[in-house]
Amino acid sequence: MWHCNSLFGFSGMGGAHPWGWIFQLLFWGALILFILWAVKRVTHPMSPSAPIYNEAASILDTRFARGDLTPEEYRQAKQTLTHG
Repeated sequence: MWHCNSLFGFSGMGGAHPWGWIFQLLFWGALILFILWAVKRVTHPMSPSAPIYNEAASILDTRFARGDLTPEEYRQAKQTLTHG
């Protein structure tokens, strides 16, 4: 049966629980996925389109502040930026 002193399906007496291999598989799979996610997060911290959006939004805000755009044009352009 299940004991508190078991780790990955192995009891303290050296015998394996019937479902122990499933827990080992889940643990190692989760660990590998976490490592892959962490590596991708570190090497690619932002999507490539994020800086482009920020620059375009900044230009749009500046043009609206200068009075080059009406409020309706500004809203429409802002919506186009956010929804692609």
